Amino acid sequence: MRDLWALKLQTSQNRVSHDSDTEPDTQSKYFSSQSEGETSASEATARSRARGRAVVAGAPGLLDTMAVCYMGMLLLREPVTIAAMHRWISDGEMLYYHASQQVPLSMRERLPPKYQELLEVKTLSNADKFQKHILDTLTTFNTDLGMAFPPINQPVILYNWIKALALPVEIFAGTLRLARLLDIPFEYRLDIKPGARDAVLLYPEARLMAVLVVTTKLFFPFDDIKRSPASATAMDPLIMDWSVWADIQSSTTDAGKAESLGYADALDFSQADVLGAAEHQLDQYMDWCERNIASEDVRERGSAGRDADFRRIMFRMFPAHQDAMEVGSKQHDDVAQHEVETKRLRRVQAACKVKEMLLELPARVQAKVGDLGSFYRRTKSIEEVDGPLETFIKQAADLAGLSLEGMVSAVSIVERKMQKHEERLRKEDVC
Repeated sequence: MRDLWALKLQTSQNRVSHDSDTEPDTQSKYFSSQSEGETSASEATARSRARGRAVVAGAPGLLDTMAVCYMGMLLLREPVTIAAMHRWISDGEMLYYHASQQVPLSMRERLPPKYQELLEVKTLSNADKFQKHILDTLTTFNTDLGMAFPPINQPVILYNWIKALALPVEIFAGTLRLARLLDIPFEYRLDIKPGARDAVLLYPEARLMAVLVVTTKLFFPFDDIKRSPASATAMDPLIMDWSVWADIQSSTTDAGKAESLGYADALDFSQADVLGAAEHQLDQYMDWCERNIASEDVRERGSAGRDADFRRIMFRMFPAHQDAMEVGSKQHDDVAQHEVETKRLRRVQAACKVKEMLLELPARVQAKVGDLGSFYRRTKSIEEVDGPLETFIKQAADLAGLSLEGMVSAVSIVERKMQKHEERLRKEDVC
């Protein structure tokens, strides 16, 4: 991480130096029509302000910090997705809001206000814009430094997504096989222009999730057409009850939202909300205040420094942060989340049914009915998405850090690739 930060600061410094070198030239041209004695002071002030604006504009912010953290995890092959990082930041599990409180007080007091503002971000962009910022950072490293990045750890990420979506294990092998068949890589594409038709596939996580959705539609279609497997060893032996799946997903998602208190909700917590809140909601709000507002900084200088010893004694008697309790609570939440996913997966798989093989049909009809992907229905626009399919694509979009429109577009592109591959195979068979 230190090496990445050194490279990031090097590229930022080069850009700031270029801006600060070109800006005073413009200012000097502006004041060239006046006498030298009248413009020396004003020109120096203008140059100083221009240089200050260039430094602040080129200084790395908190989004750059998140991008560098993701780059480090990408180089270490950690199975961390951008959507997961966005969720950690929104839930306060990853330092982003009120980051200035983690800077030592002696250092923070000496920082100019313009730099302190960089550490006090009020809002976070959505996951889609967060992905774009990371892609821009990777492109900068690739263009300026010639640095290449490995692909994402797709096997572990894919497994985690399948578990979160409560899908059968056949989807894992089918997704990786379909990706190899269509020659879809899982590293960042830095050669595609943002305005291109397939710009949504710039992100490897979007490509992986799109292939997963297409594989799921192949194995477990969202329709009522009766199909039979071609053989006893086929990869699509089950029938998914998507209505049961949608009910289970909606119930667990609503329960999780009701129990958690997000950063935005805590920020908008009013006096009326305090009077009408339940006991556990008040506990969550006080925990949020403790993590984001409470501070144990003791000033050593000025009038506040006279009571420094007394403040230290009081903070030792009544500490604001309880790290041991937070670690225990985090471990308990992880275990509870694992149990919820396990129960959800068991309920979904218990509702699955085994397909019957129609051996009495003629061979030609049997092959047509039993082929994997027979009567496949493409998803061309968002208007065609409804019912359990809409719930499924929304869940997939949240995990991939995309909007619903972006997820539908990515799925449509992969389906076109699959259709072209099938047409090419048919032409080869005819020839």
